[in-house]
Amino acid sequence: MPPFNTADIFTFIHAVLCLGLRFDFSVTSWLRSKERNKAVGGSRDSNHMTAMAVDVVLDGGEDTISFKLTANKLGLKALDEGDHLHLQPL
Repeated sequence: MPPFNTADIFTFIHAVLCLGLRFDFSVTSWLRSKERNKAVGGSRDSNHMTAMAVDVVLDGGEDTISFKLTANKLGLKALDEGDHLHLQPL
């Protein structure tokens, strides 16, 4: 896991908040302890453990493709994990 970098975390949070101004979604997971990450089946080096990943569920009517394109423009990768979208820096 990379070292904790406050500036990177604030940049990431800013990008996620910018998405929230354009799209309606709910955050289902963000910062996780090692124990919680293990309990939900997260990878051993999950970005969730450094606050550099967030899982979201789009509200009804939101377009996934537009969301992913906008996330990319904000420097985020949006991975479709079936029941949610996983966001992390590019």
